[in-house]
Amino acid sequence: MTVIAHVSDIHFGRELPEAVEALLADLAMLRPDVVVVSGDMTQSASRREFAEARAFLDRMPAPVLVVPGNHDIVAFPLSERFFAPFRRWRHFIADGLSPEWSNAEVLIRGVNSARPFGPYLNWSRGIVSSSQVEALATAERDPRPLLVAAHHPVAYGNDTAQAYDLVTGGDRLLATLARRSKSVLLLGHRHRSHASVWNPAAGERPAVTGERLAADDVVILHAGSATSDRLRGEVNAWNHLTLGEGGISVAVRRFIAGRGDEAERLVLGWPI
Repeated sequence: MTVIAHVSDIHFGRELPEAVEALLADLAMLRPDVVVVSGDMTQSASRREFAEARAFLDRMPAPVLVVPGNHDIVAFPLSERFFAPFRRWRHFIADGLSPEWSNAEVLIRGVNSARPFGPYLNWSRGIVSSSQVEALATAERDPRPLLVAAHHPVAYGNDTAQAYDLVTGGDRLLATLARRSKSVLLLGHRHRSHASVWNPAAGERPAVTGERLAADDVVILHAGSATSDRLRGEVNAWNHLTLGEGGISVAVRRFIAGRGDEAERLVLGWPI
């Protein structure tokens, strides 16, 4: 059995100190095997914020796999944004942008979907390139569950207003993951928790506890904002995952009055 903490949208610069301490206490109590952070460690990518983010990561009770978000790219000076967008990330957080963690039971790969600019007006929108997707295809023959961590959403989840842009290249990413069984996406950006399932024939559908996944189903997990005051209809929260031979279970850990409280656990069975 492998226990994974999926946290996202930390936003140092807009963090709630009590939420930071509550998260660290919750993680220390539950002792996950690995902590996956799906982007936005900072609010404006300042050096002070990155230093605070580094100190926060150093307090984690487990190994950490972290990918950048759009807020982790400096806005000014423009010369740094365009020509060295991840210089501060590499200095404070991690030298690589495609981290990996694994044990005998699970393989986790990080994908950097954040870009300093793009062919659209909303530069906070992300991109997953064809080369990034092709790199994931190398795991098709690995029998272990594959978890892919990225920042930007590939589907709308329960956002009926569709109030944000989906990541460019998300369709390629989903199609590639659907070619193997036991695939899970760990995402952020929405600041709202949600679990859904996607396959090529039916598209996205809500995840229902107790169902057995098909071979081409991809589980999509969005995490809320774990520690910031940039909340969108729910309190600070993170996802508590347990993976075993039979399947995956997910519970949202919400912070109420400074304490972690677990919502009803979603249980999905692996394909036979």
